[in-house]
Amino acid sequence: MSNPILMFIDFVDDIAQGKENKAANVTVVVAYIVFICCAGVVYKEFSDGDFSAVMTLGSGVQCFGFYLLLHKVKVQNSVAGISSKTLQMYVLVMIFRLSATLFKNGYLPVDRSGDFVYQSADVASLLILLQLIYCMHKRNKSTYQSEYDDLPIWRALPGCFALGVVLRGSLNHSLYYDTMWCTAMNIDTIAMLPQLWMLVRKGGEVEALNANFIASIFLSRLCVLSFWWHGYAEINSKPDVPSVLSGYWVVIAHSMQVLLSLDFMYHYCTAKAGASSGCCGGLSLRGANVMLPTNQDI
Repeated sequence: MSNPILMFIDFVDDIAQGKENKAANVTVVVAYIVFICCAGVVYKEFSDGDFSAVMTLGSGVQCFGFYLLLHKVKVQNSVAGISSKTLQMYVLVMIFRLSATLFKNGYLPVDRSGDFVYQSADVASLLILLQLIYCMHKRNKSTYQSEYDDLPIWRALPGCFALGVVLRGSLNHSLYYDTMWCTAMNIDTIAMLPQLWMLVRKGGEVEALNANFIASIFLSRLCVLSFWWHGYAEINSKPDVPSVLSGYWVVIAHSMQVLLSLDFMYHYCTAKAGASSGCCGGLSLRGANVMLPTNQDI
């Protein structure tokens, strides 16, 4: 069932007929409705309508994606298919980024949403990530597939920090705060690699709700890229910028983030379109699996 309309009808049918997934599906629907309402309230009451608010939207969508992943874990009581290393990378992203954005405004949206909404979304993401990691290593430890989550991503962290020092911008006019923000961006660029590696190691199998998480990450990165695509020139225009490549690096890094997420979405949609009619829709929690292409298939 690859037709999106048929997927949605099947999803609603689960709720209407009181099937076993009704409660879980209703919760997901409510989550989407609440998120859309919150986005509307933020736009109307806490934003000046400036284009930079797209960064706040990106942060909110990312937080929503992490929530959907946590919901999946609690509903299925399993963390199978989820990479702990990817979650750990995102924890570092939030810590490094918040260490700059909570104290300096150089990389914040210039409208009112940058006063506290943007940072609040990142704080919420950090709290959700910590819950997910707790589930993986304590509550649902028996379902964690550590044998597939073996990409040595930690070896890349020194390089992320080094690039953060060399290619940092100067919007905060501080070696420390500019380095923290740039390092967070660099780690964000590689954060999805353990998850993608794990999917390939598993033979291309991915559970349906994981796609909602990946789609949210993709949309959030697209929002941030759209801002920096137009705003990178401001970084290069500062007289104290340490490198003429600093602004270009911001665009390159965010473009790589989008491409990594898009690559997964492409393979997921391709596999889903060719899967049997028993596959569940993007929002459904039937538990059916979708097969991604493996190395041998590519």
